[in-house]
Amino acid sequence: MSMATLQFYQNPWHQNYYGDITPYGNPMNCVPVGTGLKSGKVKVKGNMVDFMSCNYLALERSGKTIYAWIEDVYYHTADSFELTYKVDAWRTYKDHVLLGVQFIERSNMVTYKRDDLLGATQEHLEVIENVHTIGNPNKRVLVVQAKVYSGEQFSNTPVQPTPHRFYFMEYDIHNWPQNESLNLFITSITGGAQPENIVTMYSIPYVDTSHLPTGELAIHPGSMRIPGFKILTEGFSMQGRLYNETKINLGVDIDELLRVDHSVQVVVPDAGIISIPDYMLKDGDLYLRQDVDMFSGASNYMVVSDNKYFTQSVRGSSISSIPIISDPMETYISQNQNALATALIGDVASIVKGGVTAYATGGLGSAIGASMASSGLSNIINRYASIKDMESKVSNPPAYLGTALASSFNQMFWTVVTRQPVDNAEIVWDMYGYPLNKLAPLIFPQQGYVKTQGCSVASDGTVPQWAIDEINNMFNNGIYVVGFSSV
Repeated sequence: MSMATLQFYQNPWHQNYYGDITPYGNPMNCVPVGTGLKSGKVKVKGNMVDFMSCNYLALERSGKTIYAWIEDVYYHTADSFELTYKVDAWRTYKDHVLLGVQFIERSNMVTYKRDDLLGATQEHLEVIENVHTIGNPNKRVLVVQAKVYSGEQFSNTPVQPTPHRFYFMEYDIHNWPQNESLNLFITSITGGAQPENIVTMYSIPYVDTSHLPTGELAIHPGSMRIPGFKILTEGFSMQGRLYNETKINLGVDIDELLRVDHSVQVVVPDAGIISIPDYMLKDGDLYLRQDVDMFSGASNYMVVSDNKYFTQSVRGSSISSIPIISDPMETYISQNQNALATALIGDVASIVKGGVTAYATGGLGSAIGASMASSGLSNIINRYASIKDMESKVSNPPAYLGTALASSFNQMFWTVVTRQPVDNAEIVWDMYGYPLNKLAPLIFPQQGYVKTQGCSVASDGTVPQWAIDEINNMFNNGIYVVGFSSV
């Protein structure tokens, strides 16, 4: 039986750990009793102190070396023992294994994918809120539409043609009466004869009107002229000026946020909630854009970046307009003329039919016909009385949500970020790397962690199947390389 060379080692790494091993003592000769490529036995001289000081061996024979764990040691003679070993497949055959391309779950490559290993002892989610404003939160713009008289120009309104002329005036939403021009305008259209040229008035969120010329708003009839308005004329346009934009500050690290369960929302009180998706969060600086409708004051809000428009948007409500030239009776008749005409035709028909019935039948039929005629006439009288009552009533436009919120939340919005708390990030990344979850070349690291799924390595044709299976299981279970040089 030929001799073999045996070297003992101290190997502190086991199961899912791998690192350098330390030689113990000097190489010695041994007699293989049952040498195998998976397990075996050897006889060797030594004492119990030696065998209690090491747990690993390298067995060299015929120019080949196998590395193995010492499983047990048996007393043989006074100064010799027999030990059994189990071969370490990876350290023995690593130079003959072809790792190839595998599905890698985790590795040393830094990623910002969601990581299920991150967590904290804190049970509830973290909430980060930041308040923002867009445009000017203290101001709105009064819009007055007026009829165009001889010598005046139509307004060059964007998109929609209009027969009216538009006038704009900024005012403080918290104390609009302090604006002398606005105060004078309100005073001039109340109490006296109703103005003929003022069509309607309403307010819109603050937009830039600085490029428009300043002029006066004439009140007809009369000679009253109100200074301080910005005038939208034929030579000027609001195109490109009817929006505000402000940068969104979330107050969090986006990369860290993407690693855990999270949500990012923009809350616009008068419009709704916009949820920002991850692809927008990673696209760079984000902005909330507010496009203002100059005909109603309604706003459309969307999240934009330097490169993209987000596909979701929310729309705020309009501010109610005040019709100036239409008194309540005219407005009611105008808005309900079809219904009124239909009801009137029915009532007239009832009167005619009742009269015909009474004339033709007499007696009971006469009473029924008279009742029908009386009912129809009564309906007409009551409807006419209702219309006449409106002459003395003041029009009260319905309230809108935008009006209700403007005083408290004008041009205000806030971001709400909720995320899973984390207090073990450094431990996870040091021991288990980062989630990769993709097919990539498998590389055994010099240091760090790698874990595969469904690993299927190949060999140069010299590695037994049991060793390939063991190596596949090693990578599928995950292996942490503490530090590896050569052996």
